[in-house]
Amino acid sequence: MKKELLIGVLCIFFLVLTKSSFAVISSSADIQVTMVNQNPDPAEPGNYVDVNFRIENIGSSNAEDVIFEILPKYPFFLDPGETAKQNIGSVWGRQIGDEGIILKYRLKVDEDAVEGENEISVRYSLNKGAAWQKPGNFYVNIRTHDAILNIKRVTYIPDPMPPGEKAVLSIHLENMADSLLKDIQIELNLITMLQSTTSVTYEELPFSPSGTTNKQVIKNIESGKTETVDFTLIPDPDASADIYKIPITVQYSDELGTNYSKTEIISVIVGDEPLLEPLLDSSDVFMKGQAGMVYFSFINKGTTDVKLLDVELKESDYIKVISPSKVYLGNVDSDDYETAEFKIYIKDVVDSKVPLVLNYKYLDPNNNLYEKEETVYIDSYTKDEAKKYGINGYNGLSGFMIILIIIVVGVSIYFVYRWWKKREKGHKN
Repeated sequence: MKKELLIGVLCIFFLVLTKSSFAVISSSADIQVTMVNQNPDPAEPGNYVDVNFRIENIGSSNAEDVIFEILPKYPFFLDPGETAKQNIGSVWGRQIGDEGIILKYRLKVDEDAVEGENEISVRYSLNKGAAWQKPGNFYVNIRTHDAILNIKRVTYIPDPMPPGEKAVLSIHLENMADSLLKDIQIELNLITMLQSTTSVTYEELPFSPSGTTNKQVIKNIESGKTETVDFTLIPDPDASADIYKIPITVQYSDELGTNYSKTEIISVIVGDEPLLEPLLDSSDVFMKGQAGMVYFSFINKGTTDVKLLDVELKESDYIKVISPSKVYLGNVDSDDYETAEFKIYIKDVVDSKVPLVLNYKYLDPNNNLYEKEETVYIDSYTKDEAKKYGINGYNGLSGFMIILIIIVVGVSIYFVYRWWKKREKGHKN
């Protein structure tokens, strides 16, 4: 009796086990759709992507008249002439795995596609399209080849940057990617480490940040947008006028968490407008109708050197330039001067003054051209005024000079006469 009961229990257990083992096999057709892969992965906006699907029948019965259709929607498109439907025909029961049917679609990705997982839908029919079933949604990974954060423009005020004075350097960043960029760090590399096999040295640019550090952070920049970050810099007081190249490092991330880093070079000009001032140094011409020399000092009172200085004294209704009217003085260092001299003839006087018009051109160290014109006046006197003030440079001589000349001439005549008398006496003897 116990033996028969045990056999019955084993039979029931065997039947239950057998039923559960074959429960996954449908007695009818059962289509399963799987997205196998995409190529390339990730896809790029503006390019093509191949999407491959596997069609399997995990049921025990054959599926007849099977039609498969892809339902592309933005940002995916089929090229004109390409069909979304494919007639598969029969799919045998238990046609699975490597025996499944592979279907391939070539899709165009829109240029403005958003980075990330983009949904794509498909459906199939088992009765020539009379009814459709959707197996679910699939996703295609899209990412730009490179998330570009562009340094669109660099400006600074004042331009050029004067040594020892504050200037605001503005860096304009443009997001050229098709998605959000975040965690943006901008760093000015004002100190560069130079490493050799034997030592490490540091090269320091003549700038100091003021009010901020040399690093700024922007939380995010939307696609197509531009953001500006400002640095306040002070060029060293003794910084030479020149063009300085500043390395700038930009680090950021895209929405997929990919990190980017790049180093660019920006340039700023340090310098100030030279303060070149012409002054009348001296003159030995004082009256109308007189010719003589005038001397001008060109003093550089600024912190910026001057080079290639050309000076011209222009003729006018008041003077005629007897010497060459143009003089080349060359370079004038800061806190130094050069002298130009001209010989003139005074033709006329206005209000006891003689106007002298100077035109001068020069370059600063950054080759910016400056051209200026200034009028310098020399005083003019009458003969009586010249005698009164002890000025002897007029055409005519002072009384003292006349007397002195008469004495010299008289003495000379006396000695010549005595020499002649001696000579005549010698001839008579």
